[in-house]
Amino acid sequence: IDAFKMIGIGAFGSTFAISETFSRAIPLMLTGLAAAIAFRAQFYNIGAEGQFYCGALAVTVVGTGVIDLPAAVMIPLLFACGSLAGALALLLPWYLKTRLSVDEVVTTLLLNFVILLLVSFALEGPMRDPMSMGWPQTAPIVDEGILPALIPRTRLHAGLYVALAMAAVLWLVLRYTVFGFKVKAMGLNAQAARHAGIPPAKTLFWVAMLSGALAGAAGVSEVAGLKGYLTLDLSPGFGYTGIAVAMLANLHPLGIILSAIFLAGISVGADS
Repeated sequence: IDAFKMIGIGAFGSTFAISETFSRAIPLMLTGLAAAIAFRAQFYNIGAEGQFYCGALAVTVVGTGVIDLPAAVMIPLLFACGSLAGALALLLPWYLKTRLSVDEVVTTLLLNFVILLLVSFALEGPMRDPMSMGWPQTAPIVDEGILPALIPRTRLHAGLYVALAMAAVLWLVLRYTVFGFKVKAMGLNAQAARHAGIPPAKTLFWVAMLSGALAGAAGVSEVAGLKGYLTLDLSPGFGYTGIAVAMLANLHPLGIILSAIFLAGISVGADS
């Protein structure tokens, strides 16, 4: 009982504790949403971890001084680039599944390790910061690309607004749009959906792109909001934990907000 009490206090017992919990919950919300949209259509994307790093790598390439823009333009551009990179990482698994019937669980899972090796190569070689004293990390993001803090002297950043907005938008899309109906039909019975005129390959394409984009946005939020630069230990397994977040919420976009905060609270409270 004392241990559980200490976990609760460590996660929610002060302004600092709450800020740490919500900061940890941001990438879990986005990777949870990535898993939820894919699983709803029976496209079992286990590769959110790799897509997370694709987004992080893209934001590092664009945000380290390649383009000089004001913050109001730079931050949306970084999210767009990171989301696009995450989406592109799912093109090969989608193609193999729809054209050759290759199990996407295997391809997305194994692609995680390929992407991590590519990131490691970039950090050890062409993208290593010459000022890092030999440590494998990239140059820092320019100030215009850093997400503003929501509470002074804490690590909670504006990526929380992005995650909450994405959850709300995804809920509205799944509930009130034709695309949402197609995703639901594919998830309930893909063969019946095909007979009803829903193109499975095209529907799964957009599901895969959306799933990868959400996971890539999680990588952007961690680099631009929390750390400021890319390292190989940026994620302690956000992509895999996002699956637990989605399943705990029964794949409901709004429920994912609560389940992400819950699991983040357990992690932060246990650390405390």
